[in-house]
Amino acid sequence: MTPFYFGAGRQRLFGIYEPAVLTGRGKRGAVLCYPWGPEYVHAHRVMRQLAIRLAGAGVHTLRFDFFGTGDSAGEMVDADLATWEADIELAMEELRDIFGPTRMTLIGLRLGATLAARVAARRPKDVDTLVLWDPILSGPDYLASLGATAAPGASDLPLTVRGFPVTAEMHRDLRAIALAPPLTPPGARGLTLISDPGAHAPPPGPWDGKSERPDTTEFIKAVCPWIEDPDTIGAVPVAVLQRIVDWLG
Repeated sequence: MTPFYFGAGRQRLFGIYEPAVLTGRGKRGAVLCYPWGPEYVHAHRVMRQLAIRLAGAGVHTLRFDFFGTGDSAGEMVDADLATWEADIELAMEELRDIFGPTRMTLIGLRLGATLAARVAARRPKDVDTLVLWDPILSGPDYLASLGATAAPGASDLPLTVRGFPVTAEMHRDLRAIALAPPLTPPGARGLTLISDPGAHAPPPGPWDGKSERPDTTEFIKAVCPWIEDPDTIGAVPVAVLQRIVDWLG
């Protein structure tokens, strides 16, 4: 495990690189994209466990804090979703510079999954596999789950959502989320995992009916590590993590 900073100037990001322990699966790299806010806090441990399991299976991984979050530079009030998508692209380039993968995977949880899907759609030649773990499909539904349905005015102080500020601009960005198929870019493979029993699976994307489907949606009953639940605190959804590792194999 190697913690370090990457990027330039005020956009420096904090990342942790986990080198592959086994090398038999080829030169695959995976960028892990965290959820946001209180979900980031609760899911931080499980994302670390995922990175360790992937490294043990021969996948080089880089997980990082988005601009204005965690240990990265900047303030949350200066962030927006476009900046965070650019952060994912920067992390992909950084991982390439570290060891030069020939195959690149994006793995995201919750909001991180939504942003990963948008980056993959924009850069289909650079992402050959995409793993979306309980992605945010509807911005209004997501904001409702956080208790942040009302938007602050442009001149108001940011909303505080469970201790995290949400500006009017960020609220607008989040409300506009509408993730629709196809979630997997052309020429790539995609896996969407749904473990939240209250979530809806994304509708299937276009398919020619002959070749193997490029995207798969699976339901796995497991604890939701991004939710603060006294009964499951600290629990790791092993089945979900192992499914991701096996699927990439």
